[in-house]
Amino acid sequence: MKPAQILILLFLWMALPGFSQLNSSHNHLRPGDVLIKQQVEYKDPGGAGKDQLWDFRDIKTLNDAYTLTYSLPPLEGDSVYILGATRYPKKDISDDELIVGTEHNTMYYYRMIHDSLLQTGHENPVVELKYTNPMVLMQYPLNYGQSITSDYTSKGLYSGTVDIHTHGTMVTVADAYGKMILPSGDTLSPILRVKAIQTILNTPVEGSSGIETGDQGKQLETCRWYSKGYRYPVFETVRNINIADSTTIFSTAFFYPPQEHLYLDTDPENQALLDELWKGTEEKQAIDPTAKTVMLQDIMVCKIYPNPIVSVMNIEYELKQDARVSFELYSIEGLPVKKIAAESKTAGTYYETVDCSNLSPKNYVLRIIANGIFVNEVIIKK
Repeated sequence: MKPAQILILLFLWMALPGFSQLNSSHNHLRPGDVLIKQQVEYKDPGGAGKDQLWDFRDIKTLNDAYTLTYSLPPLEGDSVYILGATRYPKKDISDDELIVGTEHNTMYYYRMIHDSLLQTGHENPVVELKYTNPMVLMQYPLNYGQSITSDYTSKGLYSGTVDIHTHGTMVTVADAYGKMILPSGDTLSPILRVKAIQTILNTPVEGSSGIETGDQGKQLETCRWYSKGYRYPVFETVRNINIADSTTIFSTAFFYPPQEHLYLDTDPENQALLDELWKGTEEKQAIDPTAKTVMLQDIMVCKIYPNPIVSVMNIEYELKQDARVSFELYSIEGLPVKKIAAESKTAGTYYETVDCSNLSPKNYVLRIIANGIFVNEVIIKK
């Protein structure tokens, strides 16, 4: 399937069978995946139930290059995995059983046992925390209406000196189903929302005052919206509240643009779903010949040279119609490298140059975008 077809698919889910289940083959975390997401302003996630409409249009972007990566834990020698403070003999660990998620200077530690995804701890420059009784985040498959409840305990250090001892409950439920209007204005349907509520209660530490968390503790509420054909959520809200008075301590949200899911090229399970959906689109067009798919070549013709690049990349393109055009250069892992900001242009011929002299010799991906439709071109840097 061509990358430009991904956005078109956003309008086609309504006519397809319902999406009401997360499963391990399509939704489990995978080492090697890199996600580019946008931190956006928080919006109330709304109520539970079927036939919901979540309208996230016109949400303000706070950070448009927020990265989340999943990787295997480091090896001690060549035989022992190091996951936080725990060692696991490599011979006893199956593929993708241990995973590290890294974002915003924090590493989250996960372990998949049978059909259950556990969080075993996390650490950053300020906090080191280990779940002595791990927290169950997910059990596959998870169907609409199902819930998972687990108790957990944890201990750790704050600033390397202050003991942390907490306990609580994690409840995960697939609580809502419907369609979403994305910040881009596109409509995506069907959508399954999964809501997770973690209760965090302070456990007194003998001989230490610990960290005060309030008599009734705190509650972390995370909502994630999933769509068929995408391994990870397309939208996420996070809110931390005081249980005692329900006041919000902090709140934020993240948008995972579907066209940014560059890892799909190495995700055959989800790619097969998208290919199936695209096949359905072609069949629909055969029945209705008036239905036209707009491709990038209908809007512009673009030439990139030289390729391989030595120092400067030249972009020459002809617009067949007025369009809003931008160019984005990514590493092959999906990390943003350079960007020519979107600009509205009239029909005609244009030239752009991109200084690539400081780039490391390897392959990159140039995304060419016009009126929201895009293609990816592989660029080689010598």
